[in-house]
Amino acid sequence: MARNPFIEAIHQARYDLETCARSERGGRQRQLDELLRQALARASSKATPNHLLDALFDDYREFKRGKKRQEWARLSGGA
Repeated sequence: MARNPFIEAIHQARYDLETCARSERGGRQRQLDELLRQALARASSKATPNHLLDALFDDYREFKRGKKRQEWARLSGGA
């Protein structure tokens, strides 16, 4: 399924935040917050960033599964 590049960037930022070292969390959180702010501004939405993250949760789960599959393939020497 083709994804919106902006939504893909939000998913990547969320994934990066979840998987980064503790020392990188502040910067990763700011990056995700900025992408969420931009998305809500583009849509002229009054929703909160948490509402947006909730709305994207199922799609993010699929994104995360794909990342895990890529990682497993890389670790097993398949990709």
